[in-house]
Amino acid sequence: MLIECIPNGLVQSNVYIVADNGEGVIIDCGCPPERVLDVAHSRDIKLKHVILTHGHFDHIYYIDQLRDLIDVKVHIHEMDSECLSDPYMNGLAHFPVQGSFTFNAADNLLKDGDVINCSGLSFRIIHTPGHTRGGICILVNDVLFTGDTLFNASIGRTDFPGGSADEIVKSIREKLYVLPEDTIVYPGHGIRTTIGYEKKHNPFCRADGN
Repeated sequence: MLIECIPNGLVQSNVYIVADNGEGVIIDCGCPPERVLDVAHSRDIKLKHVILTHGHFDHIYYIDQLRDLIDVKVHIHEMDSECLSDPYMNGLAHFPVQGSFTFNAADNLLKDGDVINCSGLSFRIIHTPGHTRGGICILVNDVLFTGDTLFNASIGRTDFPGGSADEIVKSIREKLYVLPEDTIVYPGHGIRTTIGYEKKHNPFCRADGN
């Protein structure tokens, strides 16, 4: 399995390409599509899907521009689907940005437990509300892509529409901390970590509840 992180997107968001056998999935779309396609072409990867971890603008902003260039299927959790059409939910209404504040609908609405298969890889959807109502994490083998739910020594903020401090802590403890401690975590911002490290050291959500 190949994992390529494209950092320094909008609000320093990370975009990931996850691939095997020449086909790949994009996780989030917060950087210009040319950057994504350059990486894919350099690795000879045909991109098939885009999975959005949640509906905030720094993770979805370039999705329609990407769709104009390549044929990909876009997935978002059903509870964040309104973020694509509501600038108050995706956050763009609060920023002086140029361009569209809304985006085309997703091709597929996800639920907890769904699996997206691509070229031998299975992307398992874990619904982790708290940062947004429809926030998800994505488990692929022993790797977890956590969007803005869990960061290295931090967690996602919960003061945006649909956010909940109680929900995000519950999501992390009940759905992520049950994974093996050597599970590698690739977050939506910042550097990677592991489930074991976060259980012991995350000051916002330690496994022991302290």
